[in-house]
Amino acid sequence: MSKQIVIVGAGPGGLATAMRLASQGYQVQIFEAADRVGGRMRGFEEGSYAFDTGPTILQVPRVYEELFTESGLKLSDYIHFKQLDPNTRLHFWDGSQLDLTSNLDAFKAQLASMRADLPEAFDHWYAEHVRKNLLGYKPYLGTPVRPILGYLRPDEIAAALSFRPWESLYQHFWRFFKDERLVYALSYSSKYLGMHPTLCSSIFSLIPFLEFADGVWHPEGGFRALAQSMAQAARDLGVQIHLNCPVKQVWIEQNCARGVELATSDRIPADAVVVNADFGYGIRHLVPESARGRYSDRKLNRLQFSCSTFMLYLGINRRYENLPHHQLYLSDRIRSRERPWVDDSALDEKDPPFYVCNPTIVDPSNAPAGHSTLFVLVPIPNTSHNVDWVTSQQAYRDLIIQRMSLLGYDNLEQHIVTETCYTAPTWRDDYRVHLGAVFNLTHSWNQLGPFRPPIRSDSLRRLYWIGGAVHPGSGLLTILEAARSATTFVRQDLDMPSLVTKSGNQ
Repeated sequence: MSKQIVIVGAGPGGLATAMRLASQGYQVQIFEAADRVGGRMRGFEEGSYAFDTGPTILQVPRVYEELFTESGLKLSDYIHFKQLDPNTRLHFWDGSQLDLTSNLDAFKAQLASMRADLPEAFDHWYAEHVRKNLLGYKPYLGTPVRPILGYLRPDEIAAALSFRPWESLYQHFWRFFKDERLVYALSYSSKYLGMHPTLCSSIFSLIPFLEFADGVWHPEGGFRALAQSMAQAARDLGVQIHLNCPVKQVWIEQNCARGVELATSDRIPADAVVVNADFGYGIRHLVPESARGRYSDRKLNRLQFSCSTFMLYLGINRRYENLPHHQLYLSDRIRSRERPWVDDSALDEKDPPFYVCNPTIVDPSNAPAGHSTLFVLVPIPNTSHNVDWVTSQQAYRDLIIQRMSLLGYDNLEQHIVTETCYTAPTWRDDYRVHLGAVFNLTHSWNQLGPFRPPIRSDSLRRLYWIGGAVHPGSGLLTILEAARSATTFVRQDLDMPSLVTKSGNQ
């Protein structure tokens, strides 16, 4: 009889893990509290407008190809991706702008207009990262985490040292370019790691390289459609997905996960349990305190969590055809290296950086003809910093709407048809994100690799975690790699021989 796997949560990590395990012969059930799949990526509708609520940037599409192929399926049977150009348009504090693009000739032409030596500097940087990607991606992102001593391999250490990992992202990019606009343009993704560029390790310079090399993409129908396509693929592989079916807690006996107890008090037995919930929420609410191991409340309080985000989801009665899909305003405030600006521990009510997604220009299905949706994101303190959003929300909303003209969204207020706002308590309460910290644990040195919560629980047998808190880290790309690792751990622990997938692949 096939081994039974229960997955708590139908976010992208849970769906990817379900696909991989089902294709290898396991009987898999997913229990999801919401009325649709996707977790934070599930999206919502407001009248005739449809919105994504989680990630908006798709990187390294081969990871999705591999997920479907290794599950015995074909990605193009379920969804298609469209490459964007530019990847992202950046507006700087001095009024200048730069388009990050995978058209490297066009990018270097922009650099030449900034300073004559910058194209050659970029060529040197890019060549180094071709090698960095070859030596670093698979061992650190694409394989299960190792014990600390497992990273002390002389050949890997020698290769890593050549990339100067002790540098911060700021130091790394300054060494190559010596222009603060480029430094912050190429390191803005550190915010999505919960870090400031001056505090984030240069190992993450691989992120902008991957966007240059592989492009930035958009799934047709949005990321909510990507979640639905993964769910359909899982169902086609035999996975049962139960919606509106919250889990009360993991069922544990003799320090081993035996299944789950639902909110209805029904018990579902399983040979292994995979929890695809926010780790901070899940460890506190789904696992009995006596079984949490080292992750007590005291331990959680000592961990460093990311900022939260203020979100505006706008349905508007016009199109901004001349503006790109992704735009980011980098205010002068991001250059501050002192608290509270370096760690988002206070609300910036004067000059906050912000991001706007304008997806309708490449995906018109999310709005009526001639209309658009806009997705606005502003980094804000998580709930540990006690911002009073009851009194602050409207004024902050007005500030952001007014400042969107910096990115070309002129006269926006008069075109708004529908409007939904999220603050840190929304993420905490409605999406069950610990502290509303949407980018989860920061990626400081003491919270990287083997120092992050493990995928395979170190306190309970046959319990596994998938999400942004565990190795290799936050972000859709890394969570899909975590799903690959989780499958490896489950197979090792259940000792199940390789089976033929539905396509006949071994």
